[in-house]
This record gives sequence, C-alpha cells and structure tokens, in this order.
Amino acid sequence: MGACAFPEGNIKKDEILWDNYGVPHIYATSDSNLYFMAGWSQMRNHGDILLKLFGEARGKSAELWGDGFELNKNMHLMGIYDQLESSFNQLNPQYQTILRAFAGGVNMYAQKHRESLNEKYLKVLPVTEYDVMAHIFRILNYEFLISGELHYGLNLPMGSNAWALSGSKTATGNTMLLVNPHLPWSDPFLWFEQQYNTNEFNMYGAGFVGFPFLMFGFNNYISWANTVNTLDNSDLFLIKKNDTGYLLDGEYLSFEEKNYTVKELQEDGSIVTTEFTQKKTRHGIVIKEFEDKVIAIRFAQMEDFVPCIEQFTLMAKAQNPENFNAALALRQIPLLNMLYADRKGNIMYQFGGIIPKKNGDWDKWWEIVSGDSSSEIWTDYYQSYELPRVINPESGWLQNANDPPFTNTIPTVLNPADFESHITPLYMDFRSQRSARILYEENNITFERLVELKHDNKAEFALRIQDDLLSLKELTSDSLVLAAIETLTRWDGSFDNNSMGALLFLEFTNTIATEKKIGRYQLEELLKNKWSFEDPIRTPDGFTDNQEVIELIRKAALNHLAIYPALAVPYGDFYKLKKGKFEFPATGGPQHLGVFRIFWEEPSVGYLGDTFVLVVEMGDPIKAKGLLTYGNSSNPDSKYYWDQLELFSKNQLREIWSGRTDQENNLDFKESLKEISLFREKELQ
Repeated sequence: MGACAFPEGNIKKDEILWDNYGVPHIYATSDSNLYFMAGWSQMRNHGDILLKLFGEARGKSAELWGDGFELNKNMHLMGIYDQLESSFNQLNPQYQTILRAFAGGVNMYAQKHRESLNEKYLKVLPVTEYDVMAHIFRILNYEFLISGELHYGLNLPMGSNAWALSGSKTATGNTMLLVNPHLPWSDPFLWFEQQYNTNEFNMYGAGFVGFPFLMFGFNNYISWANTVNTLDNSDLFLIKKNDTGYLLDGEYLSFEEKNYTVKELQEDGSIVTTEFTQKKTRHGIVIKEFEDKVIAIRFAQMEDFVPCIEQFTLMAKAQNPENFNAALALRQIPLLNMLYADRKGNIMYQFGGIIPKKNGDWDKWWEIVSGDSSSEIWTDYYQSYELPRVINPESGWLQNANDPPFTNTIPTVLNPADFESHITPLYMDFRSQRSARILYEENNITFERLVELKHDNKAEFALRIQDDLLSLKELTSDSLVLAAIETLTRWDGSFDNNSMGALLFLEFTNTIATEKKIGRYQLEELLKNKWSFEDPIRTPDGFTDNQEVIELIRKAALNHLAIYPALAVPYGDFYKLKKGKFEFPATGGPQHLGVFRIFWEEPSVGYLGDTFVLVVEMGDPIKAKGLLTYGNSSNPDSKYYWDQLELFSKNQLREIWSGRTDQENNLDFKESLKEISLFREKELQ
C-alpha cells in the first residue's frame, strides 16, 4: 500500500523520480526549481498537447497552425488579453516566480528535445507566464462557465463525484476521501498526476495539463477533492438598441467599442486576417446582435481576472481547516465545491466559487434577463463563509455528485430557506442519489471496501423502477414485453463487463426519451411521485401511466433485437474500450441513469467518464490508491500512454507511491536539474 512520508527536511538535490506509471515525483530545494521541473515534466509526457493548448490560450492557434479560429475569436472577445499584464503585476512575487519558472521548464524541454515534438506546435515558443494565465482562464472560466452561455446552454456533460468520511463511518477511525472527476478523455481536459516535495511540504495529486498547481490530492495533514457545482455566475442580458446606442434606465448610451483581429493560416500557406469589433455595455460583452436588440454576457472576473494559483497552492499546503478556509476566502477560483478530510478527524464541504448577489431567484437568472434596468447588473459577490458549508456532520459523511449543496449528507443539515434562491437550485438527480445512498447504507467502511464502493456501477434509476416493472407483468400478455421485463428485473442494475440487462435498459431509456420527446436527464417525467427534499434518496418513484410504459418496453425490445442477438447479452461484449493497440470490455455507464462509476461515448467528443481517481485514508501512514484512466502521457510512443486502461476495465486501482522508498522500489528513471540544464539561469532571465 502506498504510504505518504513527511518532508525529510534535508532535500539537497533537485531531481525528478519517474515511477513505473510515468508519475513524476519532484524533489526541489526551492519553489523556483520545483515549478521549473514541473513544466519540464509536463512537456516530457504531454509536449505536443501542452504547446497546442498554450497556442489556443494565446489566441494564436489559427494563425500558427490553422486550427481553433472560433476559440481564438471568443478568447479575444472575452477581453482576457487586456488583463493579463496587470493581473500578473498584482500577484505576490512568489506566484510570479512560479508562473515564470513553469514556463521556463516548458521552454527548456522544447529547446533540448525539439526532435521529439511536432514542428507545427514549436511555432508557439517561447511560452510565457501570460500563456499559462490565459490557459487557466480558458479552462476554468471559459470552458466550464462561459462557453455554455455563448452556445445557449449546449454544455458538455462534465462533472465529478467526491466523498469525505469521518472516523465514525470508517473501520479504523481514520477519515477517508474519494477524488473522482469525470470529463472527456482528451484535451483540453486531461489531468496530469504528479508529486511536489520540498523541505517545507509534500503534496500529491493532479491538475489539468498546463496548470502549474495541483487541483486536488493530499499532503501529510489533509486531503481535498472538488466537484463542479450548481452555480450561475455567467448571465445573458437582452438589451434594446437603436442607431445611437443601447437602452438602460430609460436612456440610450453609447457602446464601448474595441477592434481586434484573428489571423488564420490557409492550406496554401497564406494568412487571412479577419477584423472583429468587441462591443460592451454596462451589463457586459455583446455576443449577439440583432436589428433592434443585443445579447450581452456578464461573468465573474470579467474585468478583474486573477489566476487562481495562490488559492490552489495554499489549499495544497493547508494543515488544518483554518488554513483551508483561509485559502477558500481568497475567492480566486470561479467555481467548484470542495470536500476536505484531515488526519485530526475533520471533514468538511464548501460550496465554492465566485457567486454574485442578484435580484430574483434561480429560474429567473437561468433564462436571458431583461437589460432595461441597471438594478439587474450584479457587481457584488458572496464571501465564502456566507455560502453553504457543512463541517463534521453527525452522519459521518459528506458527498457531492454535482448536485446542489443541500443534499450533501443524509439526514440533511442545510436548510435551503437559509440561502438566497439565486445561489443554487434545489434538486437531486439519480447519480447524486446513488452517491448518497451508498454512504447512507454503509458503516464500518474499510479502505478496501471504499475502493469497492467507488466502483459501484449500478443505475439508481433502474433499481428505483424494478418493483414497478415487476407489477406490469399482471397487466400484459405480450410475450415480448414479458420477456423484456424478465430480463430487466433479473438484472442487478449494474453496468459491469458481464451485466446481462444493461444494454436492454439503455435502449429502454433511449426509447423513453425519443417517444416522449424529452432530454436524457428528464427520465423522471415517466414517474408520478416527484422528487422531494423531505425524502431525497427514495423519490421520484412509481409509473404515471402503466400502459404507456408497457408500450415503451415493447418498442425498446424490438429496437434492441434489431441490433443484438438476444434480450440478455453481456454489456462488455458489445461496449468496448478501444485505444491504439488496446481493446478491453467496457465497465461503467452514463450518469443520467444514476450510475456512480461513469463511462460513455459521444460521437462529437469520444470517451467520457472516470478520469483521475484517488482514494485516501488519512492515517499514519497515509494510504492511497488511484488511477488515471488514459495514463499519464498523451505521447503515443510513451509506455505510459493508455497503460492503465486495463485496470479501468477490471474495476481496479493501482498503488500510489508517495513515499521515497516506494518510489525507489518502483523507479523507471531519474532526472536531475543539473543534468536537465547547465544554463537554466540564462533561460529564466
């Protein structure tokens, strides 16, 4: 079992220990050396993608290699490039050094290993601290929050699961934590697993490729996870206009206008330059213009972007709840719930992010808001202590699966009436219910059992309606329907390799959505007893129209048999994980069915689901297991490329080697800073 060692206090050599899964364990005598080696390490495993991402973040990828024109245009439109220099200058010198050192490591690797990198991406060099900052904005602000508004709500299904258990819930009395994001298995959402060791701290975890800091993980005192939360800090305003300007408070005001250009490389090698005009109102940035109106977007950090490097770094260095809450109080991260567990027995949940104070409720702000009055233009934000927070609940556990904060433990602790309704909605989907039910029904949890529970892949929606499906047998004599019901009710609800009812259930739910013309997250419309906060993990339930369901089962069975040889067929025989030379049976299912262990595929995106997984027990020593589904390298020639996919298929985790002895015993190779560069000081000047 991987055990976490405390900082030795005598690190005298700057070096990287690469383990057999391609995880760099960085030992450094200073922050400058640490983050230089962090940039170098990311380039070794993700060189082409890293340079590609920085070119996109700079708004120059279309010009440099002909890709990403729309992204380049939108990044310019959002005004981020006007803020980078002033934002950098306002940072504490410690964090300026981190950004510059990280960029320096990227550049040094590219300088020394040009032959290993795609020539077209080398055009982005040298990478600067401003590129790193713009990349942070692109991922956390643009991809997670702004892009959905630009495309009117067409967001990718991104999210996470996280658990925190106190000693009253575990067999050893130690707290435990689960980190479990699920995102597309491709850039720009790839995770990079790593460890940072200095004479002051030892932290292990992962962050997005291109980020110099860890976003979740553990150190010697605490562990922390985050999930995407149900917040609304980017809004659209519908604003009247005429030939002289836009209407606000009964008078027409002039737009603020600024021109910018985006260049695009053509197939013949020429460059085409397109000029755009950014228009701003007091509400925000105009994203759509009509004859007599415009739509403008307003988002958190629109005019005061701060890269969240300080907050994430201080969270990773925290030793107790007070340190962690002090980091949260900085409010530099625009979104995310935080779950926390420490060696002193504390667990905590915090609804995080930069949350604006508004007029009106959630439903109002989820739509496009009238821009007639300046009273709707929000300018103030909630302090972190004003937002939903739970510390050490009597239940002994906390969870979040991207549900609103009020169902983070059962019995519930938070009262929705204590918070303004525009902060977050009130609901609980089937995945969140599965997450809560697992912990509600379990006690005396061992570390090994927690690993098993993390891999629970039963569909809560399927389990919820099995008794209702059984009752339908008395209402039909249709042999096909009866056979389908038999298959669905004999099935245990799981999406495992050998599950015999999963594919028929997928077809059944797809048929529901098609026939009823509803979205895949609206399956509860089939049920008569709606979700209730008073009974959050047993509702909704019961079919509204039994005869309708019988007909849907018949259609689903016919659709299924047009594709598969029988009603009951093994899930993993037909759903495969394929990448390069690898092919394994799939396990896990789509989140809209209430599956906790996420895996599915979408044509426009590819695979989505469990990415970086970490299970931690905060004992002495600390125990940890984990997995990075697609491996810690995106280089097809690397031995770490998709090398963990088989473990994913088998519902297994690997050892986390966070102690020096384990790293030496499982060593692939070492690098020293001295060997990396004898001219590093010149590179950083």
